[in-house]
Amino acid sequence: MKFLELRQKDVINCNTGEKLGFVIDLEFEPKSGCITCLIVPRIGKGIRCFGRNQVFRIPYKCVVRIGRDTVLVDIDEKQCLKS
Repeated sequence: MKFLELRQKDVINCNTGEKLGFVIDLEFEPKSGCITCLIVPRIGKGIRCFGRNQVFRIPYKCVVRIGRDTVLVDIDEKQCLKS
């Protein structure tokens, strides 16, 4: 799968059924080249924190399934939310 294809998929939290957004970036382990984290901007909730957008840093191990139109993740949103 190409990154462009991944960016077009909705990221859904399995625990709440809530749409979190779309993948905008990935983090890799430098030595292995393996994906460690998906970066997903928080959409439509509250105000910005000090003018900065909040993002979800979703560990790749929390990805349950990558489907045709969605990426299902199993996360605690509060633990993954970063400013």
